[in-house]
Amino acid sequence: MSQIYYELDCSAFMCYFEVRINDVCVFSLNVDGQAAMDVPINNGILEKGEQDIEIRVSPLSGGTKLHKESYVRYKVIEYDVSSGDFKFIQQFENFQTAPVQENIPFIIHKSVFMSNVSYKLDAWQNGVNLKDVKFDLKKALLSECNLIIDALNNKNYDFLRDKLANKEKNIAIAMYLKPSESKSRISQIIDEIEDGFRAMPIDNNVYIEYSAYNKLATLKRLNRMSALYLENSKTNEEIVLDISFCGLPGKKEFEIF
Repeated sequence: MSQIYYELDCSAFMCYFEVRINDVCVFSLNVDGQAAMDVPINNGILEKGEQDIEIRVSPLSGGTKLHKESYVRYKVIEYDVSSGDFKFIQQFENFQTAPVQENIPFIIHKSVFMSNVSYKLDAWQNGVNLKDVKFDLKKALLSECNLIIDALNNKNYDFLRDKLANKEKNIAIAMYLKPSESKSRISQIIDEIEDGFRAMPIDNNVYIEYSAYNKLATLKRLNRMSALYLENSKTNEEIVLDISFCGLPGKKEFEIF
């Protein structure tokens, strides 16, 4: 059976940009100069059919204005990876963001393409609109994040595995990971904790970022990074935990996707 895999072949100049597939951020980068990269995007694709792409371009981290020549160019390339190699199938249309306009600190470019993946993920598409909830969402998300922080720092790894089970299952399906590869993703976090990393407390200035058409919510720091992260005080290294929460109908606890 074919394993259809999609990459975004893109280049960027003097900007911070996000790649969103079906309104889920699958990649972001601060490009102080010029850079080219291949971005895997299957983890934003739930099933075959039409897929939305959105490129969000904003000023470099710490800045308020876009460089006058900021841009992102991109195209989608389709492969079959069932043999273990990247077998080229087709390339979709080339796109480039619009020119920077004076006094407008962002650029958004949208496009669509048709995917032919054979899987169908059970994920956030079943969630509620988190902008419509009647409770204090930020308070609830802080509570969820603090549970994860406590579990990490107390080395309660079973709690972490249970919380991330749905997310990791879907990533394994979408990215065609072997069981050993999927297992190693969480094992890597555990290894970092054992090597001196600690989950850091949540900053007071965090904000909610909505995605997946308001069915996912993430707590973000003012530097645009996730509020959930690990830090090694000896090396000053940081590991960001990309975790988004979803509310499913009839369930009191959030799911992570």
